[in-house]
Amino acid sequence: MLTIDSREKSVLTKLVEMYCRNLNITTEKKWLEVGDYVIGNVCFEAKSAQDFLQSLLNKRLWNQLDNMDRTYEINIVLIYGNMDEAIRTVSSKFGKDMPIEARLTLLNNKFMGGIGRIALDTDAKPIFVPNESIAAKLIASIAKMQPVDRPAIAPALVKRISTDDMRLDTLTTIKGVSEKKAKDLLKTFGSIMEIGECKLEELTYLDGIGETIAERILDVLHSEEKVVE
Repeated sequence: MLTIDSREKSVLTKLVEMYCRNLNITTEKKWLEVGDYVIGNVCFEAKSAQDFLQSLLNKRLWNQLDNMDRTYEINIVLIYGNMDEAIRTVSSKFGKDMPIEARLTLLNNKFMGGIGRIALDTDAKPIFVPNESIAAKLIASIAKMQPVDRPAIAPALVKRISTDDMRLDTLTTIKGVSEKKAKDLLKTFGSIMEIGECKLEELTYLDGIGETIAERILDVLHSEEKVVE
């Protein structure tokens, strides 16, 4: 069942409900503290191009992503609409003391840089589509796929060394642990052994590490299964 935030009353929501009906996916409206659309462990934060740009300017997006990371295993930022139109609309209320061309350039860089930062600095997946219809089809399609019981691709605990620090190579093979997070863990706790001895709440104290990632870290470090080479 796809859960839709009860506050969502947009064209996108109506299209999502329609495409879900076509795919025999049940939907429900419910107040969601985190995300706009949720099915299982998958969370969508859907934003029009204009809303996305404004959330970058007021920095609200980064709080939303942090909450998503702490709550769900798979997070998707779905952006839809015309970027140029969004930039022109926002520019009419932004930086009026700047020349219009400078405003447009700054906002264009902010928009594209925001997508890049999500892709490189977070565990969320940014997807940019041209309109609500495609966005709704994508949500419905992923909702149709998500419940299927298919084997996950499990990375080996130890992979080929790619840095001069085996500790980093070990930690970054854990899904959701970027090199930055691995360095933060080692800087805070000192060693992989000490990380493995931590309690869940100690790991979630670090920025960007929610309960899902913390549980995964402890599961991997406590596992007695044979390491796949």
